[in-house]
Amino acid sequence: MGEIQTKWFLSKKGQTFVVRTALPQDADKVVSFVKTVVAEAPYLLTTEAEFNVTIEQQKQLLQQMLQDNGKLAIVAEHSDEIIGFLDFHNGNRQRTKHQGSFGMSVKYEFRNQGVGKALLTVLIDWAKAHPWIEKVCLEVIADNTNALGLYRKFGFVEEGIKTKAVKLEDKRYCDLILMAYFAK
Repeated sequence: MGEIQTKWFLSKKGQTFVVRTALPQDADKVVSFVKTVVAEAPYLLTTEAEFNVTIEQQKQLLQQMLQDNGKLAIVAEHSDEIIGFLDFHNGNRQRTKHQGSFGMSVKYEFRNQGVGKALLTVLIDWAKAHPWIEKVCLEVIADNTNALGLYRKFGFVEEGIKTKAVKLEDKRYCDLILMAYFAK
């Protein structure tokens, strides 16, 4: 099952927060969190207008992820509020189930406070503990230097570049950098 042991962390500002499995009953908080982050984050691929997941759809998705050994959804929570979210999905085919990709987001006021580092630590520990997960992949906008620095510190390596993969509202293009961490 896609579950972790709850872990406590301390932010750079001295605030305690927890990283735990995202549960179906968290669906309303997750939807609210994603709506907030999509509106404030310049480096996410989903725009505010495109995010239209209902609470019921999110609940079903979290239930499916909880039941699937190759998937993981976790939240970072401070004072009962979701401040970070990470979801990992492995391949659906026999030949690709050893690897998967994740997406991660952190609420604006908690960025650069260790929340992303905590989420990534939990993901990497989970991947290492599961014999069938050998490779953790991601795509990151090339301009997102903070995220790139974090991933490199964890040992992610660049595997390639998708040139002009993202077109922003101002008609400017951004490359996507493909990165991977080898858990095995």
